[in-house]
Amino acid sequence: MKSFSQKTKESLCKLNPPGKPCCINAEMMGILIFASRLKDGELRVVSESFEVMKRFAVLVKRCCGDSTRVMENKNNFYCTVTNKKIIDMVLDYESGKTTIFELFATNECCRGAFLRGAFWGGGLIVDPQKTYNMEFVTTDERIHAEMKEFLTELELDFKATKRRSSFVLYSKNTDTICDALAYMGAVSAQMQIINLKIERELRNDINRANNGELANMDKVIDAAGKQLAAINKIEATIGIKNLPEDLQEVAFARLNNKDLSLGALGKTLTPQLTKSGINHRIKRIIEIAKKQ
Repeated sequence: MKSFSQKTKESLCKLNPPGKPCCINAEMMGILIFASRLKDGELRVVSESFEVMKRFAVLVKRCCGDSTRVMENKNNFYCTVTNKKIIDMVLDYESGKTTIFELFATNECCRGAFLRGAFWGGGLIVDPQKTYNMEFVTTDERIHAEMKEFLTELELDFKATKRRSSFVLYSKNTDTICDALAYMGAVSAQMQIINLKIERELRNDINRANNGELANMDKVIDAAGKQLAAINKIEATIGIKNLPEDLQEVAFARLNNKDLSLGALGKTLTPQLTKSGINHRIKRIIEIAKKQ
């Protein structure tokens, strides 16, 4: 079964490729910077997704007119690139002649394309049913630092950490994750997270309300128990009928309505009493019981 991350990446592959040459290069470089290795004059680009590699092949074709085949190796798919223009783009970046920030943060039209490519090449997103987490992972500290600067320019607050030999940028904030997905064009994944967040918040609100009602009910029952104990003590000693008439009325009302709140108990009387009024009489009953 495909992971949520794979499904998100493959849904992004269904977007039309960028129209501008600069954006084509930005999307392609996002993949190359995170998922390629240069060896013996060839670039090998690797992904767990066949759809991502198909998209990469389309970008290569649009960039320089060359065709590249998608090959399979165990659980991964890869493409090999020998085109000098593309290799020179990677070499220029690796030599430090330019940075991610300089290449793609300054051209607003390229930002989403590069972020999408970087996500295809080195990103992942955890199934939001389990937890909220999005990451960009690389073994290159320079790429890690430049990607952090790029994300900050986009006002995306990703934290930096190191995990064994990998450098990781991550966010567990749903707003940040949704903004990043929106930049890439992953509307379906974004909406899934938003809807799930709303559903969870609504469920939590209901639970809090229910817990509050249960707590209030416990308080009512506890208070009523103390009141009944006082009334029973009076009945066993001096007798309820020896109380003043206004207190007799409340005492009998409580005996007949053991689980009502004070406000509800006051409404059973004629004339009705407010919560404050009946509370005052209950306190007098309890004070009398204490003296017996």
